[in-house]
Amino acid sequence: MNIRMLIPGMLAFGLLASSGAGAAEMKIVYVDVKSAIENTAKFRDGLQHLEGIKNAKQKELEGLRDKINQMDKDLLNQSMAMSPDKLAEKQQEVDDMKTDFQRKLQDAQRAMELEKNRLLQGVYTKFGEKIQEFAAKKGYDYILTKPSVLYVKPALDVTDEVTKLLDASK
Repeated sequence: MNIRMLIPGMLAFGLLASSGAGAAEMKIVYVDVKSAIENTAKFRDGLQHLEGIKNAKQKELEGLRDKINQMDKDLLNQSMAMSPDKLAEKQQEVDDMKTDFQRKLQDAQRAMELEKNRLLQGVYTKFGEKIQEFAAKKGYDYILTKPSVLYVKPALDVTDEVTKLLDASK
């Protein structure tokens, strides 16, 4: 087990243990950040939007790939009837198209990753603001997260409440 994952849990346990009589008064809950964010309407809508963009780009790239494959076939079938200069010219044209295809594929992947990061950053920023409001409103002393906790009593899991709060604050 990764020691960095245990440290926050041990710190939380230490805080609880050191508070002695005050431990009964402390309000501690748990939230699964990943689940809370991934279950929000904004995140799901954003993923659907990204999926639409991805499908359109994929269709465009498949068309280009089909064109390249057809040119490769045509070149192979006609290569015996072509002069060496014409063959070299056609081969260069196919190679250029393959290079263009690879560039477009990489650009599309990079653009999708950037869009997903923008979506996540917006949701995480909102999450940070809302979780602080939530904790203050409910009077929680600590809100622990998944990587720093080994076990959580299900009654202390407020993930669904946080997801609903995020959805309500459009």
